[in-house]
Amino acid sequence: MRWTLACLVLLGAGCAELSLPYTDTVSVGTTGEGWLAHGLSLPDEGPGFVRARRGEGTRFGTPRMLRAITLSAARVSVDVPGGAPLVVGDLSSRAGGRHRRHGSHESGRDVDLLFYAVDASGRSVRASGFLAYDRFGLGMPRRGEAPGNPRFFDDVRNWALVRALLEDEASEVQWIFCSRGLKARLLRYAARSGASRELLFRASWVLQQPSHGAPHDDHFHVRVRCTARDASLGCRDRGPRWTWLRNRGDGAAREPQSDARWVAELLDDPPAVSEPGPALSAR
Repeated sequence: MRWTLACLVLLGAGCAELSLPYTDTVSVGTTGEGWLAHGLSLPDEGPGFVRARRGEGTRFGTPRMLRAITLSAARVSVDVPGGAPLVVGDLSSRAGGRHRRHGSHESGRDVDLLFYAVDASGRSVRASGFLAYDRFGLGMPRRGEAPGNPRFFDDVRNWALVRALLEDEASEVQWIFCSRGLKARLLRYAARSGASRELLFRASWVLQQPSHGAPHDDHFHVRVRCTARDASLGCRDRGPRWTWLRNRGDGAAREPQSDARWVAELLDDPPAVSEPGPALSAR
């Protein structure tokens, strides 16, 4: 039934789209009720990143999603050199749809990114699993898992990743889900390190803990928006389109913005952070 409805949505979007090349990527539906046509495959490794499950099939996404991953990982490796790579978890299956480990990840616009970590000496170490980090930055194994060497939240690289995702406006990152404690930790570090007011403002809205389900204290869950073309074919976003993205790419000069104006506009279009359900956790 889901596939039938998806096909009807696609066909109902207009005959003009049927002349597009057969291999074009199309994201249809929402992240929790959708599918993916001709998704792009993320390689097992690249500049600054490796996949957590090498060779496994949950590796497909939209061009915008793969751009967000590859560009941000490469930028972190340049901005903070000499560290372990970003470990990339699940994207979507080849054709999208329901995934046994997730309640979302259905339409190629979600990815799980394991937190960068350091050891007790402050040396960057590769993330080896989904450790739950508290607000003090200490990583603890999940219940039933054997404890290993102490791991700590890498403030420097995790903030560099968030910064790269937010500053790449072409990727249109809508949400970066993580726990409230880690969000506060990242914002404190960013303020101390001299981040601009504009960047802190963006991060304070885009970094969110889902109001239902897993707190996301063991990974970032990154979500990008539908493209305009995909929206015409049935792709559906939930929640706001941030003010700094609204006029991007329309050929018009952007009107000067102030913090007060941003707040006023956002309050007219508040973030719906309750959409991610209990199964958003990568576990």
